[in-house]
Parts: sequence; C-alpha cells; structure tokens
Amino acid sequence: MGMRITTGMAMNTYRYNLQNSTWNLTNSRNKVLTHRKFTSFAEDPSSAIQAWRVRRAMMSTESYQKNNSDTYTRMNIAWVTMGTIKNKIADPDGRMSDLYAANGPTGSGRRPLGQVINETAESVIQAMNSAKSGEDFIFAGDDELNAPFTWNADRTILYYRGVNVNAGGVKSPAEAPKWAPMDANGKAADNPDDAALAEAFRKNIPAGETDADRQWADYYKDTTGTATKPTSTAPDWVPKEANGDAVENTDAKLAQAYKDSLPAQGSEEYTQMSSAERAWVNYYKDDPAGSPKPDDAEPKWAAGDKDDFGVPMAVKDILDNPNATEYDKAWAEYYKDQGDVQKLKDMSEEEANIDLGMGLLEDADGKLVPGTYFNRALPGINMLGFGLDKDGDPNNICMILKRLGEIYSACDADTGDYASPQDEEDAMRLLNKLKDGVSFITDRYSDIDAKGAFLQQNETRLKMQGDYLAEQRADLEDVDLADAITGFSWDYYCYSAALKVGTQLLSQSLIDYMS
Repeated sequence: MGMRITTGMAMNTYRYNLQNSTWNLTNSRNKVLTHRKFTSFAEDPSSAIQAWRVRRAMMSTESYQKNNSDTYTRMNIAWVTMGTIKNKIADPDGRMSDLYAANGPTGSGRRPLGQVINETAESVIQAMNSAKSGEDFIFAGDDELNAPFTWNADRTILYYRGVNVNAGGVKSPAEAPKWAPMDANGKAADNPDDAALAEAFRKNIPAGETDADRQWADYYKDTTGTATKPTSTAPDWVPKEANGDAVENTDAKLAQAYKDSLPAQGSEEYTQMSSAERAWVNYYKDDPAGSPKPDDAEPKWAAGDKDDFGVPMAVKDILDNPNATEYDKAWAEYYKDQGDVQKLKDMSEEEANIDLGMGLLEDADGKLVPGTYFNRALPGINMLGFGLDKDGDPNNICMILKRLGEIYSACDADTGDYASPQDEEDAMRLLNKLKDGVSFITDRYSDIDAKGAFLQQNETRLKMQGDYLAEQRADLEDVDLADAITGFSWDYYCYSAALKVGTQLLSQSLIDYMS
C-alpha cells in the first residue's frame, strides 16, 4: 500500500519551493535594476573588499582632481597678472622712453617721465593686490586673507605684509660713517685722539681760490710745525678762537675744530642724519658727556631675551621711548632692520603644500619629501624682489621705478638737467638694474607658466587614472546586463510556473478532501 501524501506535506514543500523562486526572482530583479553583482558584503566578500579599495582610490582621485583644478585656476590668474606686469614694464616703447630720458637732447621729457614711472610702480602693486581666487589673495604667501602689499602715507615705502621690502638698508652703528676720522689701523679714531681728529680736519681743507686761501691751507696742512701762520685775513673755513683770531696749527686745536665742524644737535643737517650717524656725532662732540663709541661692544640690553627673528625684546621699548639716546636708537633700529630681513627671507620661503596625487611622503624627520607634493604658494616678494643689493639699491622692481621716478621728477622742467651729479649717476645705475629687474620678472612669469603646464599634465593623468579606476570598479561590481536580463527572465518563468503548480495542487487537494 503506497504512502499517502497529505495536503499539509504538499503545502509545506510547495511553500518552500515558492519562497526560493520568489527570492531568486527578487535577486534577479535587483541586479537588473541596480546593475550590481552583489548588494551586501556577505554575498561576495572578496569582490567587496577589492571594490572598497577601488572606490576609496576613486574618491581620492576625485579630490586630487578638484585640488588640481583649483590650483590651476590660481596659477592661471597669477600667470595672467605677471604677464600683464611684464608687458607693462618691459614694453619696448616704455624702455625706449627710459633710454631717451638718459640722453641730453631729449632730457626735457624727464619730469613727465618721472610721473609715468611713479604711476607704473603703483599700478604694478595694484595688479598684485587684485590677483584673487575667491577670497584668497594669490600673492600673499600663506596669509591669503589680507592684501600682500601696502604703501606708507606718501607712497615712498612699500611693505609686504607689514615689512619694508627694502629691509637691510640700516647700517650697523659699529660701521663708522665715511666722514669719521680713522686711526693708523683704518678704524674709527677714539675720542680724544687729537692726531686723528686733526688729520680729519686737514683732509677737508678746501684748495682755495686766492693766494691767501692757499696760504692758509698750506699752513694748516703742514704737520712739521715749521709753517708760518699767514698774516692775511683768514677765510671763512678757518677755525677761530673766542676772540676771533685763527687757531694755531696744533693737533689739539685742529681736533677741537673738527669737533666743532660737526653739526650741532637740533640742526637741520643733524636731523637729516640717521640715528647711527647722530650717535657718532654725539661721540666725537662728547655731547651729551660720556656718549659711548658706537663701535664698542653692543649695548647690554641686547643680551636679553630675543624673539623668533633674533631681535632683542628691549628694541620695541627703546623705539617707543622719545627720550632714548641716539646710541640706543641706532642699535635698536639696526636690530629691527635685521629682524625684518629675516622675516622677508622666511616669508619668501613659505609653502602652501597640497596633495595632487604624487604620494605626499614624509622623511624620518617628518618633513615632506620633495616631488611628492605641490607647493601652490606664490609670495609676492618672490615675484617682485626684496632687500638691497651690494650698492644699496633696491632689488624690488617697483622701488627701482619709484627711485627713478623721484630722480626724473626732480630734474629741471625746461632743460631736463639732473638736480645733482649724484642723481645722474644714480639714474644711469638704476636704468641698468631696471633691465635686470625686467629679466627677473620674466623669469618669474616663466616659472608660473611651467607650473601651469605641469598642472595641465597632472590633470590629464588624474583623468586617465579616474577612468581606469572606474573600469576596474565596473568589472568588480557591475553585472553583464544581457546576462542579468536573461537570468531575470528565467527566474520569472520559474516563479510563474510555481504559481501555476500551486493552483493545480490546491485544486487536487480540495477534490481529494471532498471525496
């Protein structure tokens, strides 16, 4: 006798098979709709891990592409700006005007040219400050929130982020001025050193235009003590006693005459001197009494605490103190100037490193390895120059233009004659340095152009890398749509067949139950 299959048994088996058909149909439908081979890690752990790595690389590449695009935009703005500046300064017509101004026949155009050159310098700074990417100032180094360049009130001093671009021009007080008397060793003479001071006086004796003048000159230039004092009326340059008589030709008398020839405190000549020169004047005049010699040991306060740039902390208090001595002010100004030089150097070396997919590696000291990052910083002082050269002339091309503008503007309006022979000499020297400045600007323009070309190449590389990663991800995750549709059709057929079997099963079971 055969085993009778009950309705419950048939329904359990049918229900299990129907659930499998429904599950298979759902999976097939999801593959067709999502185009994915799997929707959970458990379905294919190996492929899921590989796909996660690929997707992480894709996200990094997208970030690199955005960084590269933003950086290229900055470089392009900088490139356009520097190109404009280069063309403005290196324009052949403008350069010819400079050369014409150097020649006598066309010298009458020097004063108008001086104004043009001044305006050119200011327009260059305006262009540098106007170069922005969004809210960022491109030429401000790593401080992108503030305009990089500013002028003082009369537009004679140019600052880069608050520091004078001509820093380095303050001489050490220990360096004696040219007019200081020298001893036998070539160093500034001590006070008192009557022989050295008398020699300094003798060197400044004018040649004289009349016989009487020359007689007085010969008298004071004599160091043997045998010359006879002239009986003629002494010229104005001859030092006088309190009673009006010419002083005797002795070292002591002439030393005092040298001291008296130095500008008095409060005089216009004294006021126009630097603090260092005033300190030397005070030393030789011994006014105030006991004034220290500037080239002696540095002041005691300089041995105190210093800031990050080597400037003694006491400098600020001295510069803010109106009663500070010229000696202390001279050293304070020197220390501050040297600190500004160091600040400019530090700012010129600033970097704003960004990861553009080149590795971003660090060495054992924690420093980034060159070639694994991109430096997008463009300090403005690296574009225009800073500091002073060996002649004491500015390296900054705008300050060269400003100085030329001042010289030309001071020329005679009708003849174009220079205000002084020194001005003419300075103009000739600065014109040659202006040409060097144009070459410097052109080099910086080329550097930015090279960076832009690299960014374009890097963009192409990143795009290709993104395409390869997208293909790799598709191989790991995406289904073959034709196969997926075929599988879905088969699973749908199986599901429909299961439903039809269920209808037949229910019908037969009901008849069996009724019989």
